Amino acid sequence: QGSHNVFKVNGTDFLQCSKPLVGAPLTTGSDEIPLKTTGRKWYICGVSGHCASGQKLVITVSDGSAAPAPTPVSPSTGAASGSIINAGAAAVMVVVGVLGMFMF
Repeated sequence: QGSHNVFKVNGTDFLQCSKPLVGAPLTTGSDEIPLKTTGRKWYICGVSGHCASGQKLVITVSDGSAAPAPTPVSPSTGAASGSIINAGAAAVMVVVGVLGMFMF
């Protein structure tokens, strides 16, 4: 365990960097946060001064049908090929990466 933690908070607490009065922080660095509902999700580091220094994250989860997928473009010769991942999977990867940074 590192010297960081992660609290899920509401929008007001996010802006004010206030830890919630109830609820336990995530502390392992391997925590998983399922993003099953649409909307904004706010997370902060609860260690004194860390949130105010920018250790906080907001994620907007969409239902996937809000915008059509872009039309794929064929790469030009010699261009690196990329991959497309779904927004939910990308958000989970971002959360896991950020949580990992907080823990170490």
